[in-house]
Amino acid sequence: MTKQQVLEEALNLFAHHGYENTSLAHIAKAVGIKKPSLYNHFSNKEAIFFEVLDEVVKRQIQFFEQKGSELNQDSIEDQLHDFYDIYLDYMTTSTEGMFFKRVTFFPPENFSDEIKKAFLRVEDTLTNSLIPVFEKGIEEGKLRKLPVPMLTSAFYTLIDGLFLEENFYDTDILNERKKASWEIFWLGIRHPEEA
Repeated sequence: MTKQQVLEEALNLFAHHGYENTSLAHIAKAVGIKKPSLYNHFSNKEAIFFEVLDEVVKRQIQFFEQKGSELNQDSIEDQLHDFYDIYLDYMTTSTEGMFFKRVTFFPPENFSDEIKKAFLRVEDTLTNSLIPVFEKGIEEGKLRKLPVPMLTSAFYTLIDGLFLEENFYDTDILNERKKASWEIFWLGIRHPEEA
């Protein structure tokens, strides 16, 4: 057993069952060890949770930085749409996204400040990739001359709304809403002469 195996199993359990519904015994069983063996690496469940949270933040930051660098050659519309698709897909299909969604919607008691800080670290990474796209789009006349913070706020509101809806609708309905939401968003931010 390695510390990383414990973190991976704990991530999966926290993502699917939540912090409160995951015990040290559950984690030990998933790893295939006895519960006391966990104390070789961690002092308690809270310590495991915070290491998992930190690991998830690092993975998300790395993922979004990499994806952002891959999109630089696309058109402004394609870059923004790809960010939109990549973020929603990652947050709705990956274990890290499931974990993040669970802990932000239903934070374990007394952990909300740490979770908010973690969330904002990830959002800052995405923002740092989005700002140059919005600035270039305005400079090239592809986007309306709106304040960049307004554009990023609208973008986040759009994806956060769909992130929530993923809990209530099946894939077909969610995809329809995703498509419609993007089309309305793009109509609202593109320069009128870009029609």
